[in-house]
Amino acid sequence: MVNYILTGNLNVNGNVVVTGTLYDIRSLDTLVKKLEEGGYKNMMELTNNERTIDQLEVNDLILVNFDCSIKSVLNVNGTISSNIEILGIDA
Repeated sequence: MVNYILTGNLNVNGNVVVTGTLYDIRSLDTLVKKLEEGGYKNMMELTNNERTIDQLEVNDLILVNFDCSIKSVLNVNGTISSNIEILGIDA
């Protein structure tokens, strides 16, 4: 399964399953370091540029959660199943 980064808004009408880790990135420096690891694609490739989908299952998912123009907003009407790791809060 491919790893993704969410930029902008995504609405999920059902459940979200992250089989790996949901990364809550809180600084630009941390985002750059995480993306340098490679293997991340834009979420819009998976959703065919749709901002509302029925369900979502991915391996790892990066959410951008600091003040910038690409901030992530994930709205879920069901449940979220994942391991969550918060990175970059000390920057």
